[in-house]
Amino acid sequence: MNKNTFHEDTVIELNKGIPLAKFRGFFEEATGKDLSDWEFRCWLDAQTGKTLKNALAAYDKASERENIKEILSEERFHIVSEADKAFIVAFDEEIGKFEYDFGGSIGGGICWGKYMVIYSKKGAKNKNIVARIYIRENDIVLRLFINNVDKHRAFIEKAPEHIKAVFTGDHGNCSCNPKKENCRARKTYAIDGRKIEKCSGIVFEFRNPTIAKLPDYVDLLAEFYPPKKSESIKNR
Repeated sequence: MNKNTFHEDTVIELNKGIPLAKFRGFFEEATGKDLSDWEFRCWLDAQTGKTLKNALAAYDKASERENIKEILSEERFHIVSEADKAFIVAFDEEIGKFEYDFGGSIGGGICWGKYMVIYSKKGAKNKNIVARIYIRENDIVLRLFINNVDKHRAFIEKAPEHIKAVFTGDHGNCSCNPKKENCRARKTYAIDGRKIEKCSGIVFEFRNPTIAKLPDYVDLLAEFYPPKKSESIKNR
């Protein structure tokens, strides 16, 4: 692709000679938005095959509505079951009460799935991620980003089994051999008197989440991410 022909009718094809920075510059000039590198790359990956004009039009439309139910009705999400779509919509409503949202668009899933919904603080420049939903061919996975587990040990030890098992089960166990001292990717805590070591890259994943279990996920969020004003979730 000739770099000199870069314009709104250019088809988005990565690794075809156009630097990522050029796509980003075009996007920022057209939208006035300054996304994080991660958010921009997720968005751009999901636009492969579209012209820049069509991709930006879809972005503007998504930004205007920020309605996840409408987005999930798009043809690309035909792989998602109605039950999983219902969970995503319900979770989106609940986490919104904590002042977190998905930013109005659903991007590529990179290595975790076909698509990914990313939740961070509304209006914050520092886009610390609190949750992701991985959308795969046959299922979805809810992942929560949790720290300082030891401070919340009493809550976890009394939590329903489907919550507690994510903290105590084998999935995500640290597999470093030999163990590396001061590994930044390791999460270490104790539950029921047992020391547990997890790898931060693949931990706290709730497989096949359902609406029936949603109140327990919300309670977990409230424990680790308590809202500044308790009344913001009093009607959940």
